[in-house]
Amino acid sequence: MLKLLNFFTIFPYNNKSINPKFNSLISSKKPLLIVAGFLGSGKTSLIRELLSDFTEQGVTADVILNDIANAELDAESINAKHAGSIIPLSASCACCESLEELLALCQTASKSEGDLLLLELNGTADPLVLLQNFWLLKDKLPFSSMIQICIIDVRHWGNREKLSPIEKRQMESSTLHFLSHTDQADTETILKVDNIIGNNFPKSRKVSKNQLADALIKSVQTPSKNPNELENLQVTNNEHSNSNMHDKVHLLSHQVKGIQLSLPSKVRRTAIENVLKKLPDEVLRAKALVKLVEEPGVRWIFEKAGTELSPTPTPVPNITHSSSSLLCVGLELEVKAITKLVIDEFGYHPEIQ
Repeated sequence: MLKLLNFFTIFPYNNKSINPKFNSLISSKKPLLIVAGFLGSGKTSLIRELLSDFTEQGVTADVILNDIANAELDAESINAKHAGSIIPLSASCACCESLEELLALCQTASKSEGDLLLLELNGTADPLVLLQNFWLLKDKLPFSSMIQICIIDVRHWGNREKLSPIEKRQMESSTLHFLSHTDQADTETILKVDNIIGNNFPKSRKVSKNQLADALIKSVQTPSKNPNELENLQVTNNEHSNSNMHDKVHLLSHQVKGIQLSLPSKVRRTAIENVLKKLPDEVLRAKALVKLVEEPGVRWIFEKAGTELSPTPTPVPNITHSSSSLLCVGLELEVKAITKLVIDEFGYHPEIQ
């Protein structure tokens, strides 16, 4: 149907860490799209749009969502009618700490009736470690092809200071890239990012959401007529990084942690926005699941990436069991400072969940 792409670099790796039980993984073959990108770049948003397009064309995708602290939050923000299955994986590092669980989830998804599998990595994941593990097990894993796309937030790409190496590593291991948040950036900024990507990662191709969706749909619906549909959008990435740099980047990704605090059952929109705006600089990404006093019939996810508060919250009608909470991800998080913000704004003493 689709050929396995050798687009990622193989680094020295001790395969003794792989549990022998996964040598027996056998299942039907389907394409895998790995979605990488920094915190708040728009990975889940792209997946929601792809799923909507798939549904219109009668294509069903299974989804695995990996997040540092609460993957269920993103999972339940996706319309369940648009996916064959939605599987959350809350883990800071799916490529090592939770590798076995991820492999088991991939096997579970492979047994469904879905036509393809979408895997979203958490925002500080080092995809190369995961890819090399997948490569070592390629004969046992349920993928007919593996494609990785990196979501580039044009507002901040390349300006992450200490964490910029993670962002570059995510791009290095991707054959495709997609520019997000272009509606919040001027033409000069977008062109600047385009030039940086083109000069430093010439083998990665820029695609639109429609190009990606069309290629995936055609490869599933008419594989015999479109055997190279995905290959036309992909290139082989022969970038090589030394193992020392690889280790440094991977260790850096482990320094990013997440905490989750409870919130009152109902809040005012201005109040939750105030909390998000006042979060310490160490918070790189924040999500608040709340029910608003103004609109109590629906739960909402308010989001912040870096210094930007998302102008439009996401309605999450799927959530029936999750309580209101605030999720913060970052380096050296000051739990006391974040807790004090919640107390000062709501007069409510939160619990760490």
